[in-house]
Amino acid sequence: MRPTLLACLPALALCISSPVLAANNVDQPNKNTGPIKSLAVDQKSDARYIVTTVPPESAMERFEMKDAQGRNIAYVAMTDGEVGGLVFVDNKLSGIVSKQDALAFYSCRGYTSATKYHWAKDANAWIEGLLAASQSATAVTLQFSGKSTWRSIVEVVNNPSLSQIGSLVDIGTNPFGILRKLNNARESMAERELFEKTRLRLMEVTTGTSEDKVAEIIKPEDVSFAVGGLVMAYPRFSIEYFIADGSVKAIQQPSFHFLSHKQAALFYVSNAKWDQCTPENWRNAFPVAPAVPAPVKAIEAK
Repeated sequence: MRPTLLACLPALALCISSPVLAANNVDQPNKNTGPIKSLAVDQKSDARYIVTTVPPESAMERFEMKDAQGRNIAYVAMTDGEVGGLVFVDNKLSGIVSKQDALAFYSCRGYTSATKYHWAKDANAWIEGLLAASQSATAVTLQFSGKSTWRSIVEVVNNPSLSQIGSLVDIGTNPFGILRKLNNARESMAERELFEKTRLRLMEVTTGTSEDKVAEIIKPEDVSFAVGGLVMAYPRFSIEYFIADGSVKAIQQPSFHFLSHKQAALFYVSNAKWDQCTPENWRNAFPVAPAVPAPVKAIEAK
């Protein structure tokens, strides 16, 4: 009986470990495909698909909102490649943003959220500035290296699906210890499945969704009350919603409310003119593009 049990357990371990590890990749539209190397965007592209398809290791932020004219504005900023960000108006590509402007837009809104109130309170003014800063474009191809940086969504978010996975490699040979480890793996997998289902439901929320509908998915993990609205934040799911008049007005990823209170250093840029971080002047906060160190060439040994 004992040899038979030990012979069956490794196969069972493989069956459990595979979906558990697959659940680590929580922000990709299709977990069955390999890493995305490039993404072609044109006037036929769906804004929400593009914004959510940019890999989290290459995305600095994503948001969606309606402006004062009732147009749906979607935006994604990149830490990877030559393009700083893409702006979509009413689901169509409208323009591209430079790397410097994307960083200034990100950092200044983070500074505002940390020192005054959540940036979405003045969302219309910020969006007007973003649209003015963007360069008109009808098509662009994004290139991704697969390398993450400290400002990318995947790096700034403490993803619970990465922190609670136990290794099944070093479980030993004791059959009772193995069974106990596999049992814990099953529980972890169930938690991961619930986490993923909840995350997908939160990602399906759009501007105009009622506050009640969002709360039905899961109660907010943190709330910030502001003049004219409130922020429902979900740091574990790297997303937040600005609520005004009972409905979602802006969707932000990652959660600026959380970062501005817990990891404000992620908005820091050396020698920035922080007093210029207003909806009207944010582009002047970083007048000179940050210097990029020249690559160090390897010296061949003679």
